Amino acid sequence: MNRKLLFFFFFGTLLSENGIPESTRKALAEARKRGCMLFVNTGRTKVSIPLQVKKLDFDGYICGCGTNIYYKEEKLFSSRITNARCREIALRIRKMDLPVFYEADDAIYFDYKSAESDPWISHAKKAFETEGKDLEELLSSEDLVFDKILMILKPSEEGEKLKEFLSRDFVCIDRLNDMWEITQKSCSKGTGIQFLCSHLGVSPEDCYVFGDSENDRSMLEAVPNSVVMGNGEASVKQCCSYVTADLEDDGIWKAMEHFGLV
Repeated sequence: MNRKLLFFFFFGTLLSENGIPESTRKALAEARKRGCMLFVNTGRTKVSIPLQVKKLDFDGYICGCGTNIYYKEEKLFSSRITNARCREIALRIRKMDLPVFYEADDAIYFDYKSAESDPWISHAKKAFETEGKDLEELLSSEDLVFDKILMILKPSEEGEKLKEFLSRDFVCIDRLNDMWEITQKSCSKGTGIQFLCSHLGVSPEDCYVFGDSENDRSMLEAVPNSVVMGNGEASVKQCCSYVTADLEDDGIWKAMEHFGLV
């Protein structure tokens, strides 16, 4: 049997508010016994992947929408914006006093000089399970960088100019409710899969992707075998090859059974 690569997002796919279903743990263990290799593929940077996900002992991680790729704890790939450009961007955003934080592979940076960020910082610390670092540390450095940005940006002429300013290096993705995810334009969850396929000598036909939202579209469209959870967003159910049951209704097990992976 050809080696299979399996790629998973986590919230809503592996992990619910109630934790990781036992059937999901069983499915991952069974697939590993059959020689499958298991990867997390996420928009989060490595520092903010939940500990309970890391404890599942994945073979590797595609982090930050493809900006950093790990295999067996070795970093194989990293796409970096220059420190000078990162500082230029952060200072431009600071002038607008926006709720924002900056995601690096090893840290989340909060701008404590932005009054508007205060409520958002508390929420982000809880969601990302990190105290984070002060943006001043990056601004006073000559080598620290961030890989992506999350911010609240309400419609305005100044906001449009900011998105144009960012577009040299980044894609600005509307995540609704005025929240924007700013990701490097050369990378995505899909390019991360392509990199690992090339590195490991595996065909896309031997890859299986599991997701639940628009955030996962690039990886769902990267391979022929793609799964959206029953609890997933309707829009991405149209672009996948199989819609499984809800996560807590043994959705991962049922999808892997459908494809003969367990």
